[in-house]
Amino acid sequence: MQDSKLVKVPIHVGVKLSTKQYPKTQEEEEDMSRVPYARAVGSLMYAMVCTRPDIAHAVGVLSRFMSKPGKEHWTTVKRVLRYLRGTSDNGLCYQGRPGLDRVLDICGFVDADWAGDMDQRISTSGYVFNLFGGTIIQMSKKQFVVALSTIEVEYMSATHASKEAVWLQRLCSSMGFVQGAIRIDCDSQSAIFLAMNHAYHSKTNHIDVQYHFVRDMIEDKKVFLVKVDALKNTEDALTKSVSSEKFSWCRETMGVSGLDK
Repeated sequence: MQDSKLVKVPIHVGVKLSTKQYPKTQEEEEDMSRVPYARAVGSLMYAMVCTRPDIAHAVGVLSRFMSKPGKEHWTTVKRVLRYLRGTSDNGLCYQGRPGLDRVLDICGFVDADWAGDMDQRISTSGYVFNLFGGTIIQMSKKQFVVALSTIEVEYMSATHASKEAVWLQRLCSSMGFVQGAIRIDCDSQSAIFLAMNHAYHSKTNHIDVQYHFVRDMIEDKKVFLVKVDALKNTEDALTKSVSSEKFSWCRETMGVSGLDK
């Protein structure tokens, strides 16, 4: 891929991968058997975990087809490699803070892509937590159940983010730092209202009890949800394919930039 054409985003807007793109003939299966798909995705996963959270969504999608990848899946893997080649000098950069005291200020973003999976119609949850201008934890993962509305999928995503926030608080405490209630930005006002309203609601009577965890965390003042404009939600790039302009903004907000800066 060293002489390939560079691209600005890992997955182009509008690209939908599914099991319908599996090899359909014996010849296609033989062709794909010679492709190092699993090794390539594993290498991308290594880069994602260590220093490139901007490819988390792409890696999450591509890893769903490890058992029987098709040509479209392999083309997308190569596109991610083309993207990484053009941004090979990028990595997570933390700004630090002069005169650091023992008080931290972790902030998070949460988002979801409703029914984005073309095969099972399962949604994708994602969150990212930043500290000192760079990402310290990110997640892009399919949910375990089918959500019936955008409110429900955002509500469940907020619960996953809240659990991570509580763990971060405990981690900070164990290292002698102080971290108060963690702010989590969410672009769904309805989901925020649902999380803050303990009254019975027809939209929540079918939701598994585990997803109401976020309500307890808000009441205990461990996290607080804040409405953010969808255009300013860093998490967008970790749950869906976005335009090159939005992707660049999300990448910079996550702290991924040229290491020579």
